[in-house]
Amino acid sequence: MQTGQLAEHSGIEEKTRVFIIDDSPMMCRVMEKILTDDPSIEVTGHALSGKEALMSLPSTKCDVCTLDVHMPGMNGISVLKHIMIKFPRPTLMVSAFTADGSKITFESLRYGAVDFFQKPSHKVGEDLMAQAHILRERVKRAARVQVGAARYLRLKPVFSKVSVPAAESSGAFPNGLVILNSSTGGYSALLSLLPGMTTPPEVPIVVSLGTPISYLDAFVNYLNGFVPFEVMRGKNNDKLISGRVYVISAQESAALEQRGDSLCLLLGERQDLSDDEGALDLLLFSASELFGPDALAVFLSGDEAKGLSGAKEVLRNGGKLIVQESSTCLSSEFPDKVVTHVDATSRSIGEISKILSNWTGE
Repeated sequence: MQTGQLAEHSGIEEKTRVFIIDDSPMMCRVMEKILTDDPSIEVTGHALSGKEALMSLPSTKCDVCTLDVHMPGMNGISVLKHIMIKFPRPTLMVSAFTADGSKITFESLRYGAVDFFQKPSHKVGEDLMAQAHILRERVKRAARVQVGAARYLRLKPVFSKVSVPAAESSGAFPNGLVILNSSTGGYSALLSLLPGMTTPPEVPIVVSLGTPISYLDAFVNYLNGFVPFEVMRGKNNDKLISGRVYVISAQESAALEQRGDSLCLLLGERQDLSDDEGALDLLLFSASELFGPDALAVFLSGDEAKGLSGAKEVLRNGGKLIVQESSTCLSSEFPDKVVTHVDATSRSIGEISKILSNWTGE
């Protein structure tokens, strides 16, 4: 049963049941303390090794596992592979997220992990307590995903990039624009979508990803290794060029501005416009105003609370909306919301890849 559902006949909210896998007894105790400080979370067990975890999980009732990436003996990736094959559970990886650690953390997303949490490197107890709210929220979000939608992603490394034609790389104002949004399940969705595009897009693509700004550079670097064209970290005042993908964090407030013949990206601190409208709406409003029917908004796996007003504005100005097929989303909450409230087309990841490769506007 998913978090937030009501237990039959009891009227009591079901708790999110968590199983902790970490070779450090101290980390297990600290994480259990943090998680159980939230009355809606229950820790149903822990394991100090991969082997112990695989022996315990079949008989343990849990909605989500937290799994240390770096463990002696059977490491986190190996444990994750066994979990997803034998008894699938939504899994949140716990990683040091160093320069070396970030690669193996993102590798885990290819094998079915839902998300990750950065393990503090100093003063473990104090630092982890400071991040308590983040950990609890990620555990609860992980528990809500459709674990059946998790797939192993077979990706081939790219050793050379497809060049963008000189006319497109000049920074001239593009004929159209794609805004792509994702949060929970977004890492996996992007790792499926962009490597599936065999040619550079005809227009710029701006990706708003629900990830902390501090993780963005590492993910873009990892993603670039599998995409045949340039994927960049979007920065304030960037001139957006056709044939390139610009990734920004949903924690940033983004807008677009025409400067002469150039399209520029403006980034600042995140601002919510109202209780129902936020940074994603602002970006969509901006894209719709500049491009009208030549704007395409794509909503991948995610559980955002805001963005619907911006989607409606894109449609009102003649633009097009596409959502990732619900059954393939780790979290289909926002794509389902868009389909329910506006005229959006549902497509598979493969179909969306083809559409993005060929989108030139109306």
